[in-house]
Amino acid sequence: MLGGIGAFIAGEISGAVRRNVTVAVLMGLGVLLMLCAGGYLVAAVHTALALRYGSVEASLFVAGGLFVAGLMAIAIGFYVKNRPRPARPMAATALVAAPLAAKLIGAGLTSKKGWRLALVGGVVVLGALLGRQFFTGDDSGDGEA
Repeated sequence: MLGGIGAFIAGEISGAVRRNVTVAVLMGLGVLLMLCAGGYLVAAVHTALALRYGSVEASLFVAGGLFVAGLMAIAIGFYVKNRPRPARPMAATALVAAPLAAKLIGAGLTSKKGWRLALVGGVVVLGALLGRQFFTGDDSGDGEA
C-alpha cells in the first residue's frame, strides 16, 4: 500500500516539476524575445533621430533616454525594497502550530487512540489558525493581493 502511495506522490511531484519547468522555459523565451524587440526598437529610434538630427546627436539622445530609464528602474527598485511588508498572521500562527501538529500526527500513526488524538489535534490547530485570523481583524486574508 505504501509503495502505491509513494509512486502516486512521486508521479504528482514529477508532473508538477515538469509543468513548472515548461512554464519557466516559456517565460524565459518570452522575455528573450521582448529584449530582442526592445533592441530593434532602440535601433529604429536611433535611425529616425539620425535622419532628423544627425548620427552623434541621435546616439546622445538614445544614451540619455536609456540612462534616465535605468535611473527610474533603480529608484522603483529601492522604493519596493524599502516598503514595509504586510503582516501575515496566518503564516506566523502556522509556524507556531507546526511542531504541535507534527507531534500529534506522529502520535496518530501508532494506534487507534492515536488517530483520535491526531484528529482532535488537527481540529485544535485549525481552530487556532482560524481564531487568530478572526480576532486580528484582518479581512485581507494572508496579507496578499
